[in-house]
Amino acid sequence: MLLLFIVLTTGVVLQVKGQVMSTPMSDDFTISLESQLSLLKLKEAQANNLLTYREALDAQLKEIKLAIYHSENLLRSASQFQHNIFFEFKVLRHIYKDWPQYFKLLKKELGTAEISLSQELLTRQPSSVDFTESLRAIYRLQTVYNLDSSDMAEGILDGFDYNVQKWGIDECLVLGLMYQYLKNYNLSEYWLKLALYQYEEHPNPDVLKIKLWKYENLLEFLMEANKGLGRYVAAKEFANELISIFPNQMYAIKQLSKLEYLQANPFNLTETKKDYQVQKAICSKSYPKKVSVNLICRYVNWTPFLKLAPLKLEELAINPSLVIISDFIGEKDIEILKNVARPKLKRNEHLSWNCSCKISTLSSSSHSIVRKINHQIIDIIGFPRNGNQVLEVINYGIAGNYNPHDTLRSPSNSIANALIYLSNAEKGGEIVFPSVEVKIKPQKGTLLVWVNPKESIFYHQCPLLKGNMWLANKMLN
Repeated sequence: MLLLFIVLTTGVVLQVKGQVMSTPMSDDFTISLESQLSLLKLKEAQANNLLTYREALDAQLKEIKLAIYHSENLLRSASQFQHNIFFEFKVLRHIYKDWPQYFKLLKKELGTAEISLSQELLTRQPSSVDFTESLRAIYRLQTVYNLDSSDMAEGILDGFDYNVQKWGIDECLVLGLMYQYLKNYNLSEYWLKLALYQYEEHPNPDVLKIKLWKYENLLEFLMEANKGLGRYVAAKEFANELISIFPNQMYAIKQLSKLEYLQANPFNLTETKKDYQVQKAICSKSYPKKVSVNLICRYVNWTPFLKLAPLKLEELAINPSLVIISDFIGEKDIEILKNVARPKLKRNEHLSWNCSCKISTLSSSSHSIVRKINHQIIDIIGFPRNGNQVLEVINYGIAGNYNPHDTLRSPSNSIANALIYLSNAEKGGEIVFPSVEVKIKPQKGTLLVWVNPKESIFYHQCPLLKGNMWLANKMLN
């Protein structure tokens, strides 16, 4: 019943790790902030369209009010001027000439252009895939970073109130259902209680009458959440309240007897392993900066180009080799590269379930900026120029990250990886190398290189919590 309700209220079936349960096309609104720009434009177009429709209705209403005014004036005059030939002519003229105009006014088709545009805009709205991915993104952020549900509903991020429109009953209910479906009953109960509070405190209850769900649905879901938590007394209270509203609600009646049995015969609830626990452990751990006589920081100038413009190189680990190079690329080249990549950004269907980004695959022949960056990477690392000439430019979305393999391994068959940060990240987005205990915060313009001859380096990127993050990735073979 719960899964059916999720489908009815959200139009989707959740996609959980490794289980794709929905196949409609997606506009990638969730996995790329660049795609969200078009979503904002879509919202603006719909708002302007509704405004135009309202203006058409206002003009129609103005004419109807004028017709009512003339008709009522004649009615008032009729009681004062009986058997007056001039008044009788006025009434006759009014009925003969004005009433057909009123009829045309009533038959007038309003907002045909606006209705047509609205239908066209509906074809460009987010799909069930987009919505499923947005739910999964919120799930990832809340579970990995321990975000407080109340703060999330209030629009408070990282302790700062952004003064944005707060989440309402609908958002809280959908998240409560999602967590209940995933058997995370603690978070499910919290979100459902927020929905119940907003329902009871709603300033205009009539607005809620058009909703698919009702107050009794909230009671039922809270009963299920408390049952999942082993709080049978609380679950019985919600069941009894539900029965007081609907005495013949058979589902609640059956659940009440089941809850009575569970209360009398409690059993130990087993904690199931959550799919976010590995990610949470990696991203929440603090890795202090290493101090070692073996690690060095120096300027590199071993090619003619670098002799003219040496770069600062810092070793983060020796075995395997992991280095970071500051100021590798300047602001101007970053913007050029992003502009070249934007039209070619697309979803990579071959990436694993825990990647949330769009990728633009660029070759050296596609643009001079790609060729320039490829050559600079080769100059620094010393690999042959006839190697891989492809550069991946990646843009992140909600909870964006780039983890090509669920096993947290470095992507395939490459001897080394070069990763360029094309933006900063305000919160989240760090790359973690657990085996060498290194955590790297994105810093615009820097180059990160690690040698990986036997795919021995495991790395993981933490989900982006705040900001619009870009990076470029090059696999060296």
